[in-house]
Amino acid sequence: MVVAVGVEVVLMLVVVAVVAVGVVEVPGGVTWSEARAAARARGGDLTSLSSQAENRFVWSLVADRPSLWTTSLRQGQADGVGPWIGLVQVRHQAQEPAGGWRWLSGEPFTTSNWAPGKPNNLEEIEDYGHFFRVTGSSDAGQWNDFPNDGLRLTKVKARRPVAYIIEYTTPPKR
Repeated sequence: MVVAVGVEVVLMLVVVAVVAVGVVEVPGGVTWSEARAAARARGGDLTSLSSQAENRFVWSLVADRPSLWTTSLRQGQADGVGPWIGLVQVRHQAQEPAGGWRWLSGEPFTTSNWAPGKPNNLEEIEDYGHFFRVTGSSDAGQWNDFPNDGLRLTKVKARRPVAYIIEYTTPPKR
């Protein structure tokens, strides 16, 4: 089943070795499940960042593009909610909050770049990964755990991410 996610704008496609990475903007916001379905419909999947080098490279594609970011308001502080990545927590295997995380690609989850205090499984519904920017922090490429739909959170005022990052292992569908 392909889920329509509204207007999508493909911002860039970069080929790295045998893997191509694409960034797709969805101005109205997108859930993790919708982003994954759309990525798969394009012939890829949400990206895996299994090394610090990969993380830095993909971060460089999205960090300075304001249209790929929205905000989450907590305790008066607006943090940056960035694009979805292919990081998911398998609940029945999880030692909350940090256990059970895996990459969709099946690559080993041996490298992480969680923002301070993350993952925290806020409201016990945060099982998906996205890029995250703590207000005032200069740390690059950090991640946060987030629910499939950020609108479900009640303790913070969150919006859905407005972009996702696709990884292709074969040439992308046009």
